[in-house]
Amino acid sequence: MTQDEFHKLVHVVMDSPAKPPENLFAGGMDNWRARARLAHFLAMEGIDKNDEALELFHSVVEAEPNEDIAEEVEEKVFALQRLSSLERSLGQHDDALRHINMAIELAESTDFLYKYILRGELWADRWNLMHQMDMTADAETEADERIAAYKDIPIEHNSYLYYGYRFKAQLSAERGVTLVAKDYMHMALHSMEIPASYQAGLDKAFAATHDNASWILTQVDKATPNPDNLHWDI
Repeated sequence: MTQDEFHKLVHVVMDSPAKPPENLFAGGMDNWRARARLAHFLAMEGIDKNDEALELFHSVVEAEPNEDIAEEVEEKVFALQRLSSLERSLGQHDDALRHINMAIELAESTDFLYKYILRGELWADRWNLMHQMDMTADAETEADERIAAYKDIPIEHNSYLYYGYRFKAQLSAERGVTLVAKDYMHMALHSMEIPASYQAGLDKAFAATHDNASWILTQVDKATPNPDNLHWDI
């Protein structure tokens, strides 16, 4: 992609409903962070320039963030996560798995508490992708290993446990084991910060007495606060 093409795409996203500030893309094609940010916007629903987004995301894969600066590491991890998600949506599963693996490796190479990246969510992206690729047994084993490794750590808000138990709940729902699915979701929510205003909705979702486990989990998800807006200890 040329510098001129880059700047034309910047104006496409600036003219979109997202209306990002132009200074996000300062440095143009020569700045990997600017390329990653533009790729995120190009991949958004309503802009849908997936080919251009893929090109820019791929140009970031070999970029080397300063590992002493949390924001740079997090931005690289987020780019890899979003690249994997985009590839998954396009049926490019092997590439998607490779890039989510890279995101996990980079995220876990530091002890930073990131602002918006959750290590547990990265693993869940990997497990859900593996499940889609008929690697469910391996994914479930990994989830069990993450849970075993982190369940006794004395912290209250643990993304590894939330996403690990949530994945186990999803598998149980697919298998039609409703009570087990509910139990796993209860365990997942114990690892999350739940504001009091959400409790009534969660109680109502869990109170369903039918055996449509997938429907129940959907209602639980709808009643659960957005993990992106909560405090996490890990």
